[in-house]
Amino acid sequence: MKNMWINTFSGYVRVKVEGTYPELFINRCGERKIMIWDIRQAGEKTYICSVLLDDVKRLRPVCREAGCKIRFLERHGAPFVIRKMLIRTGFVTGAAVFIAIMFMLANMVWNVEIEGASPAVEHEIRQKVDELGIKTGQLQFRLPPPEIIQQQISDQIPAATWIGVTVRGTTYHFQVVEKELAEKEPAQAPGHLVADRKAVIKRLFVEDGSAVVQANDVVEKGDLLVAGLIGKEGKQQRVPAKGEVFGEIWYKAQVTVPLEQKFQAVTGETHTAHKLNIGNWTVPFWGFGTHDFKSQKHESHVREFNIMGYRLPFTYTKETNRETNASERAFTKEEAVTEALEKGRVEVLEQFSSKAEISGEKVLHEEQVNGKVIVTIHYRVIDDIARKQPIIQGD
Repeated sequence: MKNMWINTFSGYVRVKVEGTYPELFINRCGERKIMIWDIRQAGEKTYICSVLLDDVKRLRPVCREAGCKIRFLERHGAPFVIRKMLIRTGFVTGAAVFIAIMFMLANMVWNVEIEGASPAVEHEIRQKVDELGIKTGQLQFRLPPPEIIQQQISDQIPAATWIGVTVRGTTYHFQVVEKELAEKEPAQAPGHLVADRKAVIKRLFVEDGSAVVQANDVVEKGDLLVAGLIGKEGKQQRVPAKGEVFGEIWYKAQVTVPLEQKFQAVTGETHTAHKLNIGNWTVPFWGFGTHDFKSQKHESHVREFNIMGYRLPFTYTKETNRETNASERAFTKEEAVTEALEKGRVEVLEQFSSKAEISGEKVLHEEQVNGKVIVTIHYRVIDDIARKQPIIQGD
């Protein structure tokens, strides 16, 4: 029978039908859509056939009409197997323990692989990984999600540009991309150091070459600062000029600060729920009840489970709601100006090199327009203004 496996799953019985009109019994079953199959004649007035377990209750009126009696001979299918298992508690307990052990073993950490790292960096990563508890025998669902591990490991390994973390069955795999060491600079061609902007010279450190300017000199963009020539006149030798020339640059910035600012702050109140997801069903098993805050930040982490390399049809979800409060801060005009000065310092320094520093600042103008304070500030910034310029033949 084509759908025999379905009948086996739902369960069926072999019955013996005896009576005056067993043929009538078979005909009545067909008329009432009672599915019977594998019909065999066991005697002159006797038939043996198979009937679905769900249709057994419907046989009684049919037997009464046909003047027959039925006797159950065999039982087949999943319902009878499960009933036997429930009777044999020892077998069921052993099977449950076996499945539990297999589940635990399949969700433990059995190996940690690190790829793409030098021996020194690999040793450092293994130490950090061990500190996070990622070691053989640790249960995976007690560890942070891979994306959290990736962030924590990356923050603690400065020698790595990128560290990727993936979980392959029972193995945590770390893919490392190390920072490339800067190649040794090739021998530089002879050259000067010239100013890359207008400035007042404050200090200079010449490593190689001859200084042409001194403190408090005013230079324009392109002016020579350090010449790439050394030696007596007439016997001068060309060298690549090296050094730093710090000049004071004047810079004007305009900063706008709203007098009222809104932001969200976390209060510290949290509610965490743990759920098991099976298909489209979600079953909470810890952290019951609704604890939705009036204003909250929602975080959700989903973890999958594998056994023998196959993904199980259920997942674990940890959901955290953090209560937040909408806060509003109002500035006076004086406070807004102070805020503008701090904000302006950050924005101004972004326009210069990492060696830049602010030597002075002055508010040139301030005005209040449509709930905002607009401040115009003059900054004096000291930065390295030297840039290299090759010596052209004939200079």
